[in-house]
Amino acid sequence: MATKRKDWKAEWEAIAKENRKLAKRANQRLVRLKRASERPGMASVTEFAYKVAMRDLTSLGKTGEKKRFTENPKIMQINDGSKNLTGDALYRANVMRAKLEQKMLKNFLSAASSTIGKARAYEDEGIKATEGVRAVWDRVTNTINDKYLSEYDLQMTDNDLKRFWESKKQAKLETEVGSNQMFAVAAIMKKYNLKANKRDFERFLRNNMTLPSGADYKQRKGESFNEYLERVQEFAQYTDDEVLNDAINRALKNGINVNNIFI
Repeated sequence: MATKRKDWKAEWEAIAKENRKLAKRANQRLVRLKRASERPGMASVTEFAYKVAMRDLTSLGKTGEKKRFTENPKIMQINDGSKNLTGDALYRANVMRAKLEQKMLKNFLSAASSTIGKARAYEDEGIKATEGVRAVWDRVTNTINDKYLSEYDLQMTDNDLKRFWESKKQAKLETEVGSNQMFAVAAIMKKYNLKANKRDFERFLRNNMTLPSGADYKQRKGESFNEYLERVQEFAQYTDDEVLNDAINRALKNGINVNNIFI
């Protein structure tokens, strides 16, 4: 009994129809994310699912700053290296490309960071319900504030956390003080605007710490910042937790401060 021949043309038409709906929805989200990124405090919304989508679109041959998925897919001419494909070979090659784009579309639409608000589910298309960027960051921010910062009466905003994770110094801070303490160290640096130079640190001590009479906390000529910090760190009581205070001073000595941990 002869094997039934696959109808590549029919498969192409079916997947093109499905991609048309997905692409329209995805492009609407891309536009909304781009517009949202222009609002105060929302610049980072294009750093997640949007950024991945841009890379995917580039791999599909899309160009320009406003790359978008194909809403009206048409058969593309494809060359196998020696000749242009025709007939079933051409339809098959287009089906493979369309399936690749569909996978990218579904990955984007199912990503929590593809929307600003809440997005309903499209279960019939294999796309799970998602939370928007704002909902994701709200949850992350609340968790970190409750778990790591509340005992010190500190907190970070979602924008603080975005800037923190984007900082090139975040990984170094985690290495220096550990993943449990890094949030508190960063939050205290922000609270006191701690910078790694003698003039600003002297001002911080004078304005924020209770200094004993005759305390030798002023900077000295020729003294490096690390030497200065080593000398005056007994006056830098950021919190009642001596271990945390030591972690903050250790981070400062390693070049981590408010200017580079919240870029």
